[in-house]
Amino acid sequence: MRAVASKDWAIGSAKTKVFGEDSYGAGDIFLGVTVPDTRLIAKKYKDLPQEELDTLANSKYHEERLTALVILNHKYAKAKDDARRIQLFEFWLDLVKNYKVNNWDLIDASAPYMGEILSRHLGFGAPFLRALSKSENLWERRASILLTFPLIRIGKFGPTLAMAKEALTDEHHLIHKAAGWMLREVGKRDQDLLTEFLVKHKAKMPRTMLRYAIEKYSEKERKAFLATD
Repeated sequence: MRAVASKDWAIGSAKTKVFGEDSYGAGDIFLGVTVPDTRLIAKKYKDLPQEELDTLANSKYHEERLTALVILNHKYAKAKDDARRIQLFEFWLDLVKNYKVNNWDLIDASAPYMGEILSRHLGFGAPFLRALSKSENLWERRASILLTFPLIRIGKFGPTLAMAKEALTDEHHLIHKAAGWMLREVGKRDQDLLTEFLVKHKAKMPRTMLRYAIEKYSEKERKAFLATD
């Protein structure tokens, strides 16, 4: 990774992903490796032993943690039994809980893949997601909605709508964006269902969440949803 790192890229990455001292991303350190290079490296070392993956996932460098998450996605996808899937998912969840997954790109690169576990185990159902959505940890809250993406892909929209309702009262814009994104994905598959949800909740829906959710509607429809009563 150091062989392909760029100091200028590290500076640029820091500008887009590091915010104030009390905000997310504070103190994060960047090597300066592009996402395409990160993914190529992760693919090359997708069979990295678990002990070394643990070291990588706990690195002080942002891109090394991202590489670990992409490798984890590969390992999960190739897991041959549910015991192994649960082990990998719980490893990932610990990283989130301990703020090793501490930025929007890290959670977005992992939760939509690791969420496949929701289609297999009732233990990771509604109570589990609701607990995440109530967490003080921003990344657990964002995970609560992004983990439902694999369910959307197989036509199970209930968990996404439930987590979107939880997001209505969340104060952080990263939760609003995630919820709007997942609602948009629901709408790609069932626009009538999304319309029903929006009509019911648009009055109290954060504007960012609403704007993300309605991106696939016509301009006339978008204006109607955004109009204040």
